[in-house]
Amino acid sequence: MMHFPEFTEQHIQQLTAFLAEQPNSMTFSQSEGYLFAVICSPEPLEVHQWMANIIADENAVGEETLFLFMALYHKISEAVFNTGYKLPAAFNAQCMSQWCNGFITGSSAYSDKLLKQTQLPAEYVQALSSAQASLSFFALTSEAITEIAKQNNMSKERLIEQQYDLMKDFSLGYAELIEVVAVNSGLYTDDGWE
Repeated sequence: MMHFPEFTEQHIQQLTAFLAEQPNSMTFSQSEGYLFAVICSPEPLEVHQWMANIIADENAVGEETLFLFMALYHKISEAVFNTGYKLPAAFNAQCMSQWCNGFITGSSAYSDKLLKQTQLPAEYVQALSSAQASLSFFALTSEAITEIAKQNNMSKERLIEQQYDLMKDFSLGYAELIEVVAVNSGLYTDDGWE
């Protein structure tokens, strides 16, 4: 098993700078949301598959950068399955919008497939739909968020705070939810997708 060094703030800065130089590539925050969704997937992706979705030009990725991405993947995976995944303590609108867009990219293929299963019990459909809506909430436009706040008779700031807290809760149990829903969908067994 490959061992990775602790993923530090310096590594975040290195990957952020690298991605900023790559046309048509994800931002660092998008990459985090995307990898979170990929790691929770019942259909594991190989490194080259998820890297191709993050970076448009795979030839631009040197060995050191690839190793940093693998260390980021490992860090997120450890958090998801062992220590508890945590969103940043403070809300940042731009970062969360990017994270949510990355999450949508990483989760839509399997969540759509799961939600289309007619034998999936209604409570699992509801749970997965709620989790997807929460974890992608900040991909909505600012105008849409303002409209939702107005419809619910609350300030936009209060809605954002409430949704961010919900996101934190859903992100903690998302991998477990996907596993339960996948098994109950009939598409997934312990051996993988059928």
